[in-house]
Amino acid sequence: MTQAFVLLLSLAFLIFFVWYLVAHTDRGRRWLALLLIGTAAAVCAVSLFTFKDGAWQVNIKEGLDLKGGSQFTIQLAGENIKAENLDQAVEVIRKRIDAQGVAEPIIQPLGSNRILVQIPGASESQKEVYRAQLQRVAKLEFRMVEPDSERILAAKEPIPFDSEALPYVKEKNAGGQGQDAPQGYIIVKKRAAMGGSYVKSAFGTMDNLGRPEVAINFNAEGKEKFGRLTSDNVNQRMAIVLDGEVYSAPVIRTPILDGNCVISGGNMKREEAQELASVLENPLEQEVAIVDERGVDPTLGAASIASGFQAALIGLVLVAGFMLVYYRKAGLIAIVSLAVNMFVLMGLLAQFGFTLTMPGVAGIILTIGIGVDANVLIFERIREELAHHTDLYHAIRAGFSKAFSSILDANVTTIIASVMLFWQGTGAIQGFAITLTLGILSSLFAALVVSRACFDWLQAYSPLQSLTMMQWVKDTKLPFMGVKWATAALSLLLVAGSLFVFHDRGDKAYGVDFEGGDLLTLSFAQKVSDEDVRGALGGMEALPQYQKDANGASEVLAIRTPFEKGEAAERALQEKFPRAEFKRLQLDKVSAVIGGEFRVKAGIALGLGLLGIFIYVMLRFEAAYAIGAIVAIIHDIIITLGVYVLLGHELSLVTIGALLTIAGYSINDTIIVFDRIREHLRHDTRTPLATLFNHAINATLSRTMLTSGTTLLAVLALFFFGGMVIHDFALMLLLGIFVGTYSSIFIASPVVLLFGRVRRGGVSVEAAGN
Repeated sequence: MTQAFVLLLSLAFLIFFVWYLVAHTDRGRRWLALLLIGTAAAVCAVSLFTFKDGAWQVNIKEGLDLKGGSQFTIQLAGENIKAENLDQAVEVIRKRIDAQGVAEPIIQPLGSNRILVQIPGASESQKEVYRAQLQRVAKLEFRMVEPDSERILAAKEPIPFDSEALPYVKEKNAGGQGQDAPQGYIIVKKRAAMGGSYVKSAFGTMDNLGRPEVAINFNAEGKEKFGRLTSDNVNQRMAIVLDGEVYSAPVIRTPILDGNCVISGGNMKREEAQELASVLENPLEQEVAIVDERGVDPTLGAASIASGFQAALIGLVLVAGFMLVYYRKAGLIAIVSLAVNMFVLMGLLAQFGFTLTMPGVAGIILTIGIGVDANVLIFERIREELAHHTDLYHAIRAGFSKAFSSILDANVTTIIASVMLFWQGTGAIQGFAITLTLGILSSLFAALVVSRACFDWLQAYSPLQSLTMMQWVKDTKLPFMGVKWATAALSLLLVAGSLFVFHDRGDKAYGVDFEGGDLLTLSFAQKVSDEDVRGALGGMEALPQYQKDANGASEVLAIRTPFEKGEAAERALQEKFPRAEFKRLQLDKVSAVIGGEFRVKAGIALGLGLLGIFIYVMLRFEAAYAIGAIVAIIHDIIITLGVYVLLGHELSLVTIGALLTIAGYSINDTIIVFDRIREHLRHDTRTPLATLFNHAINATLSRTMLTSGTTLLAVLALFFFGGMVIHDFALMLLLGIFVGTYSSIFIASPVVLLFGRVRRGGVSVEAAGN
């Protein structure tokens, strides 16, 4: 019923939108805009809220980094994996996880040989259990024991060609630290007399002495086969082999014809018996390995939600307050537009069932800045029209009309970067890309429809006589083109320095996401010096570092180790410093293979993002503008990376997302300047190009500073109040905003002037010669 209602409202919205675009009268556009806003709000409200169990609930899915849980990427061994093998593995893993009583796990194929498993609500202590469940093949075999096994092993004689020696695990977990302790070996036949595919059911139980064991029931075919096997081998020893280890090797006293068998393993615990029973019921046909493992404890997830939405609220208040003070009545309209923007964005997330991640929360905060940017462009255009003695009615219409091209081009380029980020990204980064894309769409709707409707209704029923606004940057006449060589030299110096820093850091510039390895986070009751920590971890190639926790309230110890060495580092510190009471908060694992793939994908995403932006700008403007835009973006990325690495930070998937956002956002101001240059070129055929470029940059300087400033306010809130989880992301954005503002003024336009051809008065001319 709800889905049908949403569909009807969506169809109504589409009809009203088309009608709105073709409407000719002011009265018709006003009412259609009101209907548009009303249907959009209704769709979002129905999608966003549900009344259930006597209370209203918000229908937004939270990612693992917000609600807590564990994520594993599992890779099947071998090459050319068949589709049926991958499907079988997915189904087996699903049954194993379901047996643990997990609520709404996500289990889905990734490519042709990997499986993504997300387990919501799993704490760090529970992750060990799930890891064991996921990567255990559970290959059960019944093999006959070589009659002279003990004599051959004792005399160290050659093992018969048809046999092999396997570990005999008589005592489970007898070696301490969770390790099995093989008690010698036993010689068994290489060829299994019977496999585990005949297992119908398995369950944990107790023997007569109260010791845990696993009872197995075979299906009809297995019952018959097991009966023949035991009948033919009375008084012979039969080994029960699981994943290459002998659990028991009893003597067959009498034929077993009832189709039942028992596996016992010395000190097997009840939990182990249950886990073993689960995997025996759902054996994998191929070996698997966990190549990527991440997790957030539910308590840390709750802290991330609190800090993220606190940052969003503070950013919203800062931006809204600035708009109200600076633009006054128009600022109030911008606040209404921003409120609708946020509501529509959250509604879209709910309607399409997208998952909100912590980077997604950052996308919401960035949307606050982007949404206001469009209003700033419109208001500054209105100011210019009023300065030319245009009446308010026509100034508002001209403002919206002339700002439309800049708003569209600037936001489309950011969407291009977001699409590339979603295509090549993974997990939380895809969540950011989705949120940012939806945020741009909702911002366009809010600025071009909601803000326009507010002005139209105010003029119709409470005619505005004037619009007063503050103006910090007035009619400037700065010679930007006159300092192009000086700024070019400065930029080349900064680019060279950034490249040197990045090269000097080498692999240290890359985090675990790209290099592979384990990232262990420990809490502690008593701080241990850096020197002592390094001493305890000597020989492990570990990199320990104290840092703030997710809330930024207390210190934690973060240790980067080679892949699969995180647990060893934890044990070493706990044994060496018992008084410190080190406790694991989080352990993420990334294999070198996955890390290498992430690095390649990051490069592809950046490359395709730049190519997409270049093509779009070339189509919308000219090749000269596209070259200027790409040079400016590459300039911004290199310098931002250099400063970021110089500050001691490592690149991760999240920061690559920030880089692509910078690529999309940094061109916003550049597009605004280019749009004004193009406008001047259409009407002015005599003014020297350098002077004309100066006029365009000076004319747009106010909005350049304001759009960067409002976005800066939102990102500053994210940086200071968003918590440590998103701190590096916010830092990268802050650096990008500063560098991008500089390049839009001092890099992009000079490049067009120096190296390109531009169309002037309908004729293509060499920019460098004018």
